[in-house]
Amino acid sequence: MPGEGREPAVGAGGAGDPRPVPEPAAASSAPSSTPSAIPASPSPSGVNSGASSGTDSGERSATGSASNPATDSISNPATNPATTPGTGSSDGDHLVYNNFYGPQYHGRAHFGIATATERSGRARATGLLEGDEIDALLRSYIRPDCFDDATRELSRTRVVVLTGPQGTGKRSGAVALLRETVGPSADYVVLSPDIGLDQLAERTFDAGVGYVVLDRTGTAGAAGGAASDFDWRRVRDQLRRHRAHLVITTVHGAAGRPPEAVRHLPWRPPAPDKVVRARLVQARMPKETVDRAVAGIPAHCPIAVVADAAQRIAAGTDPDQAWKEHSGSAPQAVQEWFGVAEQERSLREIAEVTTLAFALGIGRRAFESLQDVLERLLEPVYAADPADSAHSGHSMPPVHSTHSVPDAASGTADGAAPDAAGQAAGGPVRRQRHRTRPVDRRRSLARNSLITTEMQIYGATTREVMVFADADLRRWVLEALWRDHPTEYWDAVRHWLGLVVDADPDPVLQLSIASGLTLLGHIAFDEVVQSYLDPWARGESGEAGQTLAVYVLWYMCLEETQAAAALTLARTWAQSTHPTLRGTALCAFGGQLGVTFPTDAVKWLWAMLRSGVPDKRDERELGLQAWAQLFLTLVDCQEDAGIVLDALAHRIRKEQRTRSAAYSATGLLVLETTLWVFSATERLSARPAVARYLADRPAETGVVAELWAAALCYRPLRRSALSALRQAARALPAVTSDPAAVAERLGQALAAALPQDEHPLLVSELGRPAVARPARATDPDCVAILLGALNRAKDSHPR
Repeated sequence: MPGEGREPAVGAGGAGDPRPVPEPAAASSAPSSTPSAIPASPSPSGVNSGASSGTDSGERSATGSASNPATDSISNPATNPATTPGTGSSDGDHLVYNNFYGPQYHGRAHFGIATATERSGRARATGLLEGDEIDALLRSYIRPDCFDDATRELSRTRVVVLTGPQGTGKRSGAVALLRETVGPSADYVVLSPDIGLDQLAERTFDAGVGYVVLDRTGTAGAAGGAASDFDWRRVRDQLRRHRAHLVITTVHGAAGRPPEAVRHLPWRPPAPDKVVRARLVQARMPKETVDRAVAGIPAHCPIAVVADAAQRIAAGTDPDQAWKEHSGSAPQAVQEWFGVAEQERSLREIAEVTTLAFALGIGRRAFESLQDVLERLLEPVYAADPADSAHSGHSMPPVHSTHSVPDAASGTADGAAPDAAGQAAGGPVRRQRHRTRPVDRRRSLARNSLITTEMQIYGATTREVMVFADADLRRWVLEALWRDHPTEYWDAVRHWLGLVVDADPDPVLQLSIASGLTLLGHIAFDEVVQSYLDPWARGESGEAGQTLAVYVLWYMCLEETQAAAALTLARTWAQSTHPTLRGTALCAFGGQLGVTFPTDAVKWLWAMLRSGVPDKRDERELGLQAWAQLFLTLVDCQEDAGIVLDALAHRIRKEQRTRSAAYSATGLLVLETTLWVFSATERLSARPAVARYLADRPAETGVVAELWAAALCYRPLRRSALSALRQAARALPAVTSDPAAVAERLGQALAAALPQDEHPLLVSELGRPAVARPARATDPDCVAILLGALNRAKDSHPR
């Protein structure tokens, strides 16, 4: 029933929390530019979800971010190894980000891969395709009618482009084409969707390997024309030269005359009934279930949705329920709610569903305060005169003449927003007679069939939060709002969200706004980018806006259909000359965006760091920290963090081959970046992430030692490098069951990487008793073990 509370769900501090509990986050330096001034407006100041404390208004730290003593520590090794960069500045400004380390649930709305574990998040979208990924894509694969034509073209020219809208099976089709052409035993490599034709034409491909670019982000205009045909010809010739094959998928067809060198083939999905029948027959489902599933396929349902529903039916879901959840059309509840004649749906009801779409899972008081602010901003849109307001069933809250701005979190009896709302909503402040009773929003919410409450347990407290009656309603409500409401309505929503962001909301509310904008992006991507992401990334709403922009990109990375767009957007920010845009891009590439596209992250992080203004310490420090954060995030997600170290090692080797005496500015930047990476510490434990990396990936010990040796040999950074080495060795007993073997391996690799004349000095410095003591009496002394390996290497190579 609407308004009925659900059974308590275990929240923060327990298992099964359906919402993305904020992770302890790293403090980073704020971009150097000053955010643009925001005009005085009605502000929901102090409105927060209260998730941290179990109340409607959570406790805040002095910086306005959620107070949490357990934060990632990324130390500045060049100044003070014990100091976190950005926190020691005179003004105390810093950004706080929540990293996503698993598929995200917010108010029972899911983002990411449903079958993924809590830790894994979305795996990287580029690199070598593993066998289990290929099997999952091609299990019960049904070839469409255009498959044979595409196969012949790929065999003839070694490259083909598949065009078509999202959800038509281009991804599985591309892999199936490679398997058919290069064979099932060949390697398949996924390249970045942001790759350009010039990069493809200059790339060195491996012979016999199949390559695929999924959802390439090139524009339609770049797909055709004489110049484009020349570029495509270069790509084709390069593939022939290296005897490799490439399949590209894109939603863009060729504009104008298509290129002659490479065929752009419109992709047509297979018949949905064949897909469903094949999957269910392979799963040995009863014939009755198969027939029901085939008969229930909705009209015009995307083939990707059909395949997902068939997979659920094969796992035991009732066919009717599976198609209800994957119908591709709004649920009956949404159709009926929005199908009511416009004059019967009040402004307050529209404000209720709008508020919940962007503020899901927050407490009643905070929800009502946010709703009140939105109603004031929507009033000029839907009530041109008092008669319209009365007819709509909406009673405008009083607007007082006082200039005081009360805290909306504590509010008045009706949870009213700041009193300046009337003026900001349009027109002069109007004096109205006080109501004799408060607006009863709770009764109105109880009557709303789309909205209910849910009891969630946060540690020792239980908290009532506002949610949709069904998790799937949120995206359909947003779609209906976008379809049925005018630009003036969305201008008011933009103003309202801007006020919420200016009030510095807590992380739970930030994540809710970000997830709502991500869902809206499926429907109106340009609106989300132009009205929210670009202005916020430029710093127009301060650090909170930058944080929201980063969160939206990270949420987009959890969706296969939006990940490429997130990468393209971050790349445009990285290429900008605007320092705050570049700072936002740095933070984005250091988190989930970097996990999804690690090669692109390393490329753009280095480009931004190298092209930064050297005398602007904040910009440089933010770039260094982004490198450290990317390494830390990849290690924590158990992804291949070696891509960060390989990039640094490649530049160190190039520097050592070409320099005559002193390091160049680029070489010094590589060494400084290396120390930031090796000094990055894990959340909660404060142990160096490189210690876990050494334990998890023994084959990469040589690269780690090579980088450490380079830093140790550069005297201005030697002290910091030595301190980081000790900390990593001390942390080994806590991250592996065989710390002695890891320490021995690192010592041998260091001995091989260091020049012979450096051995005695390093042995002397590591042998000091004050720093050689293990953390616990029962732990092996890994510093001593490392020292022993160095001594043995020194003795075996006498001078």
